[in-house]
Amino acid sequence: MNNPIKTQAQQGMATLVVVIVVLVITTLMVFFATKVGLFDQRMAGNEVRYKEAFATAEAGLDIAVQRFDDQFATNFSGTTSWATVIANSAIAAGTETDGTTAEPGEPSFGVTITNTGGTVYRFSSTGRSADGTGAATVSREVTMKSILGGSAPDVPIIVNGSVGTGGDFNIVANPNGGGNGVPVSIWTGNTAPVGDPPTGNVSMSGSSATCNIQYFDGNNPQCSNPSGNTELISDGDGSTLSAPINTFPDVLPNDPNFPDDLFQFLFGVTRANWQTVYDLANSKHQVAADCSTLSTTSGQKFRLWWITGDCNMGSNQVIGSITDPVILVIDDHQLDMGGGGARVNGVVFLFDNPSGDVATKPSADFHGSPAIYGAMISDVGGTAMNGSYSIVYDPTIMSSLTPGGAVDDGSNYAIAFIPGSWRDF
Repeated sequence: MNNPIKTQAQQGMATLVVVIVVLVITTLMVFFATKVGLFDQRMAGNEVRYKEAFATAEAGLDIAVQRFDDQFATNFSGTTSWATVIANSAIAAGTETDGTTAEPGEPSFGVTITNTGGTVYRFSSTGRSADGTGAATVSREVTMKSILGGSAPDVPIIVNGSVGTGGDFNIVANPNGGGNGVPVSIWTGNTAPVGDPPTGNVSMSGSSATCNIQYFDGNNPQCSNPSGNTELISDGDGSTLSAPINTFPDVLPNDPNFPDDLFQFLFGVTRANWQTVYDLANSKHQVAADCSTLSTTSGQKFRLWWITGDCNMGSNQVIGSITDPVILVIDDHQLDMGGGGARVNGVVFLFDNPSGDVATKPSADFHGSPAIYGAMISDVGGTAMNGSYSIVYDPTIMSSLTPGGAVDDGSNYAIAFIPGSWRDF
């Protein structure tokens, strides 16, 4: 016969075991959940601190690169000055983004700069979180490149089309443009299809002439001064030149070696990528709607100016100087040099923008004896270059536009980032 008291005891023991097991499992679950929660909290905290450090590192990198750009513009004076520029661009660890020393509890960064070969430098910025436990490093390689693709143009007039059909000209040749002792004044290209009449003819009207610099003088400088034409290299007689001839030895019309892309010839990037050069000017706040504010000092900080409207130069207005010349891009608009004394020191480029209206072309209107000391480059010719003008090849100005030249300072360069060099590890 079963004992009811014993049976009840056994059932109570089973219930107790079950309760204990459930309690243990519940405790383990609570412990595990708490541990997971703490782990997630630590993970979230680490992520926040890393993001804070990463953002600070990125800001530090931008600050150091901007400092480098500013230092280069101010202190660069040739290859021997690189060390000074780099030393002044590095930023000590523990710096805030406002440039002051970080106080306890504030995020900070430091930037080191190392040479990776030639004039390429790696900027490495390490940021730290406010509590100092989070850290992140970002880096990229930077250099400075010449605004021009290489050296400055070595011919005073370079036109993808005809020259002289819209007026008279006086050109001072580069005495060594075609080699030592071989002068070149005018260089044109032929855009006509094979078999069609050439488009790069040069019209040498009776008042047009070319000469060397020592014969370009007088109250109103021109090549026909001071005497009777014996000093001229080429003397206008009404001829239209479609090919080089001995009587006009410094004129190279319809040259088969003329560059296909004048924009690339000048800047080293294709005309399809013109925006990259525009961005250089824009980064220096040197994009303008006209030339009214430009003066002799316009080339001091940065040589390149990009003009998006008509450039109407007034009487006696001078843009650029011999030591600080300009590179003046006229984007699908007109250069109007009027009034006595109007002068540009540097390179003028009439740019036919491929992104603009096909019917809109750049042009130039010269009147009142204006002059360009340097070079005139144009995507278009013919009557687009209208009036009488002087283009004077000045070796000092051209040297001032050339890296390593007479005035080799930061105004000839723009910052460039090495593609694929950005790292966050």
